[in-house]
Amino acid sequence: MSENAPERYALLLCDVQQDLISSLPEDARGPLLEQLRQLLRAARNANWFIFYSGIRFPSGYAGVPPRHRIFGGLQRLNARDGDEKVHWLMEGFEGSDIHPELAPLEADTVVWRDRVRPSGELLEVLKAKAITKVVLAGTKTGQGILATTEALSDEGLLVYIVRECVADSSVERHEVVLDQVLNQYADVLGVEAFREQISQEIMLDMYVAFKTVNPPAG
Repeated sequence: MSENAPERYALLLCDVQQDLISSLPEDARGPLLEQLRQLLRAARNANWFIFYSGIRFPSGYAGVPPRHRIFGGLQRLNARDGDEKVHWLMEGFEGSDIHPELAPLEADTVVWRDRVRPSGELLEVLKAKAITKVVLAGTKTGQGILATTEALSDEGLLVYIVRECVADSSVERHEVVLDQVLNQYADVLGVEAFREQISQEIMLDMYVAFKTVNPPAG
């Protein structure tokens, strides 16, 4: 990013497919979806870029190493029982689709991957759009959210995480990663603190952009 380039904001929804939402504790699903709906609506109203990053596997979990610590068990079970019985996050099954309450619009960008880490395609798309600040939300805090935050930080992007807009199937892991790990790479804020901070930053960015275009005379 050049010194005088304007800041460009994006909302990145990570792993918000039906299978992953359903894997959360039952009492966490409704509140998370409501917070994500509000965040998505606010981002659209502000004309931010909207991106989705989802994890999805081909039939038979092709390409997944049997010894993979997270997904290897699915590959092994599928090899024994087939797609009809073992199809968590598998392409062609409803559970791998983005949750209907958070469905993307035609103008949004959806990037699929078959591993925990974000794909190079996602990073290239963000770079092509000259995105400088990313609000990251979705699941799981200790897997996709953590891996994506690290990757975005490595690209020099400023990352914001709203506590109420991320979740994990393990409450303990969620809290530890939020409080002890993610804050190394991102601003981790409660929803009210986020609203206040992002409003102030947008106003400052607008002022800087105006002064850049209209420098003082003399």
